[in-house]
Amino acid sequence: MSTREPRCDGTTRPIGTLREGRRGLSIATVAVHAHHGLKFHFAGCVLLAALVAACGSTPVARPNVSAVPTTSASTGATPSTPSVALFAVVEPGANASQPGTVAIVGLDGYAKAKATFQPRVGPVVPDAYTPLQGVAQVVGTGVYYIDGAGTVRMLRVGSQPQVVARFPLQPTQEDIWFAVSPDGSHVVAGILTLPALGPNVPGTSWPTLVGPWKFDLEMAAAGGQTNTLVHSESAYDPDDLTHGWKPVFPIGWTSSGPVVMEPARVTSQNAWWGGALYVIDDTGKKIKQLGGNDCNSASIASTGLIPCSVGTSNTVTVRDFGGAAVWATQVQVFAAWNVHLSPDAQAILSDRQVETKARGMVQMPSDFGTQGWLDAQTMFGRVQYLTNQGNLSWVGLGDPATVHDLGFQGDFVAAIV
Repeated sequence: MSTREPRCDGTTRPIGTLREGRRGLSIATVAVHAHHGLKFHFAGCVLLAALVAACGSTPVARPNVSAVPTTSASTGATPSTPSVALFAVVEPGANASQPGTVAIVGLDGYAKAKATFQPRVGPVVPDAYTPLQGVAQVVGTGVYYIDGAGTVRMLRVGSQPQVVARFPLQPTQEDIWFAVSPDGSHVVAGILTLPALGPNVPGTSWPTLVGPWKFDLEMAAAGGQTNTLVHSESAYDPDDLTHGWKPVFPIGWTSSGPVVMEPARVTSQNAWWGGALYVIDDTGKKIKQLGGNDCNSASIASTGLIPCSVGTSNTVTVRDFGGAAVWATQVQVFAAWNVHLSPDAQAILSDRQVETKARGMVQMPSDFGTQGWLDAQTMFGRVQYLTNQGNLSWVGLGDPATVHDLGFQGDFVAAIV
């Protein structure tokens, strides 16, 4: 990728494809959406046909998204300029399906800070996929991101990236999730090491898994030593119904401590609802379940509210810590990593669905896939064409028919506030 020249004020475009008039997306990125962190490894999986179609086509240039007419039902709100000026984005690394660049960007589409890093490599599982956590998350004014070696760094405007923690990873077959404390003083990571790849299953194109499964829950003080809180090994798959065991993956941090997800399923061929959420103590012990016994999720809002899939259904209910229902939504969930509450918890999105608590479902522009909330009124996402995706763009609840194209192909992480 080429790099656009700096502007006179010292800012630069985040990544080389910005405003270069290209709307195409690499085949690897079509197969794996960087923001969602979904790593596809399937042969015979339900999504294979879509991947083959994408790999056999050449991305086609598209007009500016905001110029494409759309229709939408009025929400009754007044259009407004987003209240948050900066946000974090990621883009895939060169020749990689996972992100290799992180940037802090303004609404003008220019980077105020940017860093490249070694993309991670997700695990391979037979005839399925492994949901991966996104590589970056925002805490305070910094964006924390993890590379393929397990090093967590923090990027802020006006400073170089700083190493925060190290969780050494093997080159392949590892799935790592991490969370950062609100003050940035600690990082906790859950590392699942899958068995090595063996010969293909007879009559198929997918491999066997040979050897044990391993899991480590680790914690590090910022800039300090990494300590292992929990270590376990098993000859059995975590999803084995008879001998199964479960890892726990950090997904957030509250005033009560780190929050981990115990996934209902570690791998999947279809829908994935996340898992039960727990607060853990400083030894890694689960001390309190959040959201109720039938709440499955992969996120918790800064307000402490949880968008729960009820059991293993597509129904989403917003609940508080104790499991009390706050809002029975109409959105449906297929992938838990796509479900996000707005900062004020008055709206929710799930891929192409958006709903406000006061006014119900919002008619969004055609094929606009949401990725998260910039503020309580502004959603980020990308138009999803048949074989590629459009530029990163935003849509306001006050004028949901209009897509504001930022001119580059990145994926939204979170607002910098």
